Amino acid sequence: MAALFALDDYYGDDVRAGAALDQVARRLSVAMSAIDRPYLTDRYDRDTDRAMRADPVLVALRDYIDHTARYATPQQVARVRHEDLALFVAMAQESNWHMRKEIAPVWEYLGSRQANSFTPCLTLIDIVDGYELSHDLYSHPPVRRAVKLAGLITVVVNDLHSTRKEGDAGVYQFGVREAIAAEEGCSYQEAHAQGVRLHNDLMAAFDDQCRDLMRCATPQLGLFLNGLEAWLAGNREWHRTSARYHGTRGHD
Repeated sequence: MAALFALDDYYGDDVRAGAALDQVARRLSVAMSAIDRPYLTDRYDRDTDRAMRADPVLVALRDYIDHTARYATPQQVARVRHEDLALFVAMAQESNWHMRKEIAPVWEYLGSRQANSFTPCLTLIDIVDGYELSHDLYSHPPVRRAVKLAGLITVVVNDLHSTRKEGDAGVYQFGVREAIAAEEGCSYQEAHAQGVRLHNDLMAAFDDQCRDLMRCATPQLGLFLNGLEAWLAGNREWHRTSARYHGTRGHD
């Protein structure tokens, strides 16, 4: 999470930390080489390694994927990389919105944010807990729906808590409330209320999906679904209290 937050802050979101919108796509493309090492000739492998060591964000990303590989199966590592690469593509799309100072339609925004979310962190649940959710189960459409709903829920919570931080970052930003307000022509307060209702509707859909899956879940899938539920609860509490979003004090 620290590596991915560094990527988000230093490359995309915070001009105070060196973010430059016209460089986001290029930097994210290079970041792909940090989490999925390219195989070149000896000369260009050395050039790549030198570039990776020169940027603290890339060092963090390499360490993150190397540590993952220490504890995960190759299949689990591939799953983590897949979700990270999807995150990078969605971050590049978001940088385009910021450069053009446009607010996307709600459906487009939510679709992008479903990938640009905490989903890469959710893929670590079984790795941290010491078991393996097989690729067949992880990619099974009902399980995939539960994972993607969970990812979107995490980022809607993030949107509802991060207004002040993003306003201080110096880059044009918009979140779910702004997208709703622009589309519905409503006040910011009503858009906030609609954002909360959207979160609750997504949470209800997630709960229903997990309930259906639990009826015939393998032990591994049952553990993973419980892990998703715990992660959502922890994510909500962390956003409510974290100094990242509320300075030094927690807020209700």
